Amino acid sequence: MNDAPIRALFPSLASHTAFLDNAGGSQIPGVVIEAITRYFHTSYAQLGGDYPQSKSAAQTIARGRAAIASFLNAPAPSNVVLGASTSQLCLMLAHCFGDALDAVRQNLPTAARSATLGLPARRQVIVSTAGHESNVGPWMRLAHRGFEVIPWPTEKCEDGQYRPRLETLKKLLSDRTLIVTVPQVSNILGEVWNVRAMADAAHAVGAKILVDGVAYAPHAAPDVQALDCDWYVYSTYKVFGPHMAAMFGKADAWGTLTGQNHFFIDPNEVPRKFETGGVCHEGCAGLAALLDFARGACAAAGGPVPSTDREALVSAFAALRERELRLQHSILTHLGSMPGIRLIGPGNGVGEHDRIGTVSFVSDWYEPKALASAANHDGIAIRWGHFYSRRLVEELGLNPERGVMRMSVLGYNTQAEVDRALLFIETFTGASEHGRSRGPGES
Repeated sequence: MNDAPIRALFPSLASHTAFLDNAGGSQIPGVVIEAITRYFHTSYAQLGGDYPQSKSAAQTIARGRAAIASFLNAPAPSNVVLGASTSQLCLMLAHCFGDALDAVRQNLPTAARSATLGLPARRQVIVSTAGHESNVGPWMRLAHRGFEVIPWPTEKCEDGQYRPRLETLKKLLSDRTLIVTVPQVSNILGEVWNVRAMADAAHAVGAKILVDGVAYAPHAAPDVQALDCDWYVYSTYKVFGPHMAAMFGKADAWGTLTGQNHFFIDPNEVPRKFETGGVCHEGCAGLAALLDFARGACAAAGGPVPSTDREALVSAFAALRERELRLQHSILTHLGSMPGIRLIGPGNGVGEHDRIGTVSFVSDWYEPKALASAANHDGIAIRWGHFYSRRLVEELGLNPERGVMRMSVLGYNTQAEVDRALLFIETFTGASEHGRSRGPGES
């Protein structure tokens, strides 16, 4: 496997650091860096003017939004709302639901629009506790605004793995359910869950669903139409882009809500009505460059470069995923066989496409902080903690103040980097000096 062509697309990878903290944020391709720099040189202006720089800035935002629409397979760019972070976008959406209930109760001018949600009778919110706090906390807070918030627990299943069970969701759903929130992948467990089945269950009772794709999107181009989700959110800085986030919403899903942007902006002006204060212009230049990166990655992988944007994105991420799978298998195999190391999440027993290369583990003999910190000082970028999934860590029976260690790979990583990290972990923990090897499924 020739690493050089792919790695050449990322200037920062020339560092000695083995960057295995990709679940926290990916490295940035050179074409994205160049696009952001070029924007500052040529188009740094406010919107709304008739002069060239202002028009160019508007076109930059449109290109960025269109690139995200292609990445998510959204029907149109107008389905995509951009924001500063996933936390901010989820909080914005939750506030919109809170405002909708207030409008109906107080008979405000937006009451007719809000009533299409079925409020006030339909005000039950089901929240998967397996998620990152960005898509848990905002919904939990709706309990203070008159909603019935029901936690959807992460349960130990027959195979010994923890996940939000579809059967449990179906028992929680009712004709009072307004929205369900769930991650497509846990940023700790790494397992890909069948969110299409969850969406079907929610829709069967007239509810909507928000899917958190933050941990999934770096590994494959999502398809929101195939998932049939009402909203889908992810962080662009975890997918070779700038520190922003994007939220897809069906046209009728946005249409039932009133956005929180300035009062004089038409309620039907989507996505602008949901982008309070506007979006990051230079960031949109970086988002648009995702298309250039995709075509570069296809070429670097030695394959043809598709003509359409969506095909290029799907092909590029598939090529990167193929490389990632080899590294993922290696990590799971070696960590799963180390004495004193316990995997948190499935090992190699699940289908390779039912898992991503985000691998969490704990040591019987060392605190996560001690091991991760020692690795960092040795130039190996792995992390420790609860990774903002504190509720999940507690459900797993772990101490959230200690959390887990996490190693996460993407397609630009190398076997040499992975081997270096695994050797460090084995040496640091003295794994070779302790007991028998433990299989991936043992606890």
